[in-house]
Amino acid sequence: MEPKKPKLQENRRDFIKKAAIGIASFTILPRYVLGGTGFIAPSDRLTKAVIGVGSMGRGHFGYDGTQVVAICDVDTRHLAIAQTMLDKGVKSFSNYKDLLKLPEVDIVHIATPPHWHGIMAVDAANAGKDIWCEKPMTHTIGEGKRVMEAVEKHGSMFRLNTWF
Repeated sequence: MEPKKPKLQENRRDFIKKAAIGIASFTILPRYVLGGTGFIAPSDRLTKAVIGVGSMGRGHFGYDGTQVVAICDVDTRHLAIAQTMLDKGVKSFSNYKDLLKLPEVDIVHIATPPHWHGIMAVDAANAGKDIWCEKPMTHTIGEGKRVMEAVEKHGSMFRLNTWF
């Protein structure tokens, strides 16, 4: 006849087995089951800064999967209007170089007057940011080459925004 195992050990082992099964099944659930239909995991949300928040720039705040964390404009009126459209925690700057220092910014959306696009895109790439630039990309072929070189050197992504 085999000796009986104490009941406490059986319960502990059963508990560990059940807990392991429960944890494993929890990790394979789709994220929408945990957070509802509109849930986006923080790791899937791109943080964005918008440079130039005049009328054109303010139209680029609400893209799905992105969250505006910082804005920049030299015109304080533009900043004030933009702040009313965004969450209270959004940082605002009058100098875009200060904005580029933020580690929480994934994408820099450049919506300034066109003569700034090339300069800001190179600076954003040098800061390790991905870039979404309004058209025109640059004023000259030489500026365009400098943007391409900076993007390739730092492994940034570059998108030129067009309507069509």
